[in-house]
Amino acid sequence: MNLNFMKWLMYPAAWLYGLITRLRNLLYDRRIFASVKMPVLVIAVGNITAGGTGKTPFVIALAEFLTGKGFRIAIITRGYHRQTKGQVIVADGQQILATSQQAGDEPYMMAQKLSGVVIIADADRVAAAQTAVDRFACNLIIADDAFQHRRIDRDLDIVLWDRQAAPKDEALLPAGRLRESLCGLQRADFVVFTKSDEIPADQQACLQSVNPHLKFFAAPLAITAVCDRSGRAVAPADLALLNVLAFCGLGNHMQFEATVRQLNLNLVTFRRFSDHHKYTESDLRHLVDEARQMQCPFLITTEKDAVNLPKTVQESDKILILKIELKLDEKLKAAVLENVPPSSDFIA
Repeated sequence: MNLNFMKWLMYPAAWLYGLITRLRNLLYDRRIFASVKMPVLVIAVGNITAGGTGKTPFVIALAEFLTGKGFRIAIITRGYHRQTKGQVIVADGQQILATSQQAGDEPYMMAQKLSGVVIIADADRVAAAQTAVDRFACNLIIADDAFQHRRIDRDLDIVLWDRQAAPKDEALLPAGRLRESLCGLQRADFVVFTKSDEIPADQQACLQSVNPHLKFFAAPLAITAVCDRSGRAVAPADLALLNVLAFCGLGNHMQFEATVRQLNLNLVTFRRFSDHHKYTESDLRHLVDEARQMQCPFLITTEKDAVNLPKTVQESDKILILKIELKLDEKLKAAVLENVPPSSDFIA
């Protein structure tokens, strides 16, 4: 069936979804639904579109930057697709306390990359923030994927936007990728164009027409390393002109595929899985067999997918992990600091 026709079929559901989100936002705007103010700083990082904006690398970069400025950071997150309920302390600032199954792939990956940062998975962000303050004496909360989670009040709202997505062409779920109307950007302070080192003028003008007070920044992604599952680095020159099978389970497969193409490879075959896919040994056997048939000596995946791989699989040395890092430019760092008092002003 034609994809455009399918999209049109989704518009009645999108209209109903938009009505529900507008009503919910109105109830918060009129303070009929109350937002809870925390005794410490809260920075919300989120999307107005569904997935694929580089949110996890951004949260990691932001936490590293603010930790370096003397803040005692806690990241609070829902922990999608985890096999637990309630609140889970993923990391206490000293060690990782939960498995990827207990924490969810993204919180676990953040815990692997960040030292000195408390990470708490809980659908109730207010309860998670209170634990961060009461139990761990944190004085700055980063609320991950929380732009629509209005129950917790925030001091700074940062919305990430994938520069490959044209705002004027986006529609509400399920007809498009918008989690709420673009009017929701009236609540935002910053829009960060991720995966780019420039701010597209046409997209900025479109989003600024919704909220003239928005500040705009760019945050590019860069490949930092290619490693095997034991952590041994593989020189990009060793991959030159090879055939490779690349696979991922992400909200935005295209960004990963574009990043893989930056390597000097001969032929790349891509296999896509659903976001947060938990790979089975059978999945890996099929991928390895397919790679062998296509004369691909290596398979490449993302750090997030690596968390979801089974721990024991034959020929795991053939699986390479593409490591990326998001860069915060100096203008963005300065703008963040302008909106938060010095860490010494907030003693939890």
